[in-house]
Amino acid sequence: MQASVPNADATPAAIEADSAAALAEDLLTLWRHLLTHGGADSYAIFDELELTLTQVKALHALADHELTVKEIAQKLSLSLPGASRAVDALVDRGLLTRREDRADRRMKRLTCTPHGREALGRLDESRLAGLESFSAALLPAQRKRLSAALRPILDDLHGAQDR
Repeated sequence: MQASVPNADATPAAIEADSAAALAEDLLTLWRHLLTHGGADSYAIFDELELTLTQVKALHALADHELTVKEIAQKLSLSLPGASRAVDALVDRGLLTRREDRADRRMKRLTCTPHGREALGRLDESRLAGLESFSAALLPAQRKRLSAALRPILDDLHGAQDR
């Protein structure tokens, strides 16, 4: 997919939208390449760990936060029964813990266990291996340019996480 050239008569907002759309298309092309050429091992880990995509999303949501099933459902755009089934399976397997809320005993609070964090770590290791393979295939100058382009974006993301 090729980036579109903005129309000379276009407004600045239209040019920015075109640029955002073109960048999104470029990122999708890269994402598909990474999944096709380096993501197969991640899917194998899903199977090995016997995790569904919904369960992995729930684990990620709970990796650093304590949430209720209702909050998980809202955060992941799931139905309450769907979120409950995913959470129940993760609790049964020791990847999450569930406890009563101190203020409202009807609510159950969920947290990721060390075993759950280990499963996420294995997924990240697999993803990282695919990204390392992709990076190794780039020319040194390409790696340098990509790293330089990502640095300010990643710095902003890390700064936002610290707030």
